[in-house]
Amino acid sequence: MRRPDHTAAKYTVAIEVEISPHHVFDHIVKDVSNFWPEEFEGNSTKLNDGFIFRSGDSHYSKNKVVELVPDKKVVWLVTESIRKRDGFDWTGSKMIFEITPKGDNTIVQFTYDGFILENEYDRLVQVCDMVIKERLYSLLTTESERNYN
Repeated sequence: MRRPDHTAAKYTVAIEVEISPHHVFDHIVKDVSNFWPEEFEGNSTKLNDGFIFRSGDSHYSKNKVVELVPDKKVVWLVTESIRKRDGFDWTGSKMIFEITPKGDNTIVQFTYDGFILENEYDRLVQVCDMVIKERLYSLLTTESERNYN
């Protein structure tokens, strides 16, 4: 049962990069530890793979790949979670990566569709923007530079 201070939230952020949808997809499923800010343990390369995100002993989530369309879409479902400092539980949340070609470029759209504490929408935006606009973008543009040099 959800606590009264938990609320449903949805936030979408997108980036455009100069690499193919295939390479973007490969990075999203194979290089999670290179762009996700928490410790990554497990596998995320095929349907029903399971993995854990952890920040020390204070933050934990168990996740499962519930949808995987090569070069187009990856969906992770949080199957168990806890943030110990305040008991926040975002189990049932989805993290959705959609990959769309745009000419010679690729659009990567990320959507967090799940639960947050009522007062943490701004934090959700900051975390998603950092993960996608900074960390994933850096990983993908580094790949782009390697291919063109």
